[in-house]
Amino acid sequence: MKNNKKAVIGGLTASILLQACFGGGHSEAAASEPDVAALQAEINDLTARLTDLENSLAAAKEKQEAAKSEKKAKKEAPTLKWSGSTKSGYMYDEKKTGKVKAEAKILATTVVDKTYDVGLGLKFKSTSSEPNNGKYSSEKNKIKLEQAYVGRSFGPVYVKAGVQSVSLGEGLWLSKSSVNQFTASYQMTPHDTLYTGYGRDSQDYLVNDTSDKNPPVRTRLLKFAQYQHDFSKDAYAGLYVGAQQPERYFGIYGSTPIVGEFGITAEYVRNTNKDKPKMDKKIEYGYDYFGAHKDTQGYVISLNYGKAKKKGTWDIIGQYLNVDQNLFMDDGYTDWDDYITADGFKGFGLILDYATSDHTKLSLLRYWAHTNPDGTNVDEDGHSLEKSPHYSTYLKFTTKF
Repeated sequence: MKNNKKAVIGGLTASILLQACFGGGHSEAAASEPDVAALQAEINDLTARLTDLENSLAAAKEKQEAAKSEKKAKKEAPTLKWSGSTKSGYMYDEKKTGKVKAEAKILATTVVDKTYDVGLGLKFKSTSSEPNNGKYSSEKNKIKLEQAYVGRSFGPVYVKAGVQSVSLGEGLWLSKSSVNQFTASYQMTPHDTLYTGYGRDSQDYLVNDTSDKNPPVRTRLLKFAQYQHDFSKDAYAGLYVGAQQPERYFGIYGSTPIVGEFGITAEYVRNTNKDKPKMDKKIEYGYDYFGAHKDTQGYVISLNYGKAKKKGTWDIIGQYLNVDQNLFMDDGYTDWDDYITADGFKGFGLILDYATSDHTKLSLLRYWAHTNPDGTNVDEDGHSLEKSPHYSTYLKFTTKF
């Protein structure tokens, strides 16, 4: 701009000189002093105007750069993404007791400095039970730290640390949120994945009005490694090994379509720890029945038809479960925690799902089963567990957002 201004002034000066020397083609006509003064004033005015234009252009450029910086900062600032789910329903079991159950989960995730992803989630749960055998009705309310983690990718390896959800196979042994872990997932090939974890099996309750124990419930070391191969979008198989102190587990699982809308899914898990500790009720650690000194095992087979995902779609799932007594010390970590306990579980289940919208589903679950005790396990008084019926009906409505 300065060079342009100088060029303009130089051009005007040259023009004036030419006019002074040769103006109008008459060599004898020279500009008078008043004419020179007027031209000089005009040059000064043009110079001032050019200076104003230069200042305006500089201010405009500065404003434009500031707007770009602000836009870039907004684009790079961490953005929260919200997701969650709700579940409400009514459950009736072999104790002839009805329960009204409701829960809600909410999860916020974000990316920090284009490097780390962070998640924070809460779970709210309320259960109201009808009177049982003439006893009073009751209510349980809980608030749990569902997730609180930080994760990062290193090429094909993704690591995560903190409170998180972990799941192995079809969830017969392990499918749980609120677990304190260090986990790593390695995408070995487009079809092969290695998943490992190490930490504690704690469940992080923020509020739990059903527990007034002091000291708190004991946590146990939890570690695992799982390998899975995907044959196609709907067919896969895998195996895992792990330990949930003092138990040691080995499992295999898989799923595949059969024909048309039919498919089959199965999982088998074995506990190789033969020394079951006696229950310490102060810290809720151990078993009420013990002494068999043998491996325990369990499996589930599911035959399914259809998929209830989009509005108007439905599915039906038939299951058979056979789980030994004392396969799990704590039944809160299996995906079937509404049914399987340390007493074992053997029987059939039927599940009907209907998608009432793209994000909501109505489900009816019915199980016909009984406990699966081993007569060589006895309590501290020398009595073994008697086989008893174990059935339930559960109607629930779920949403995801």
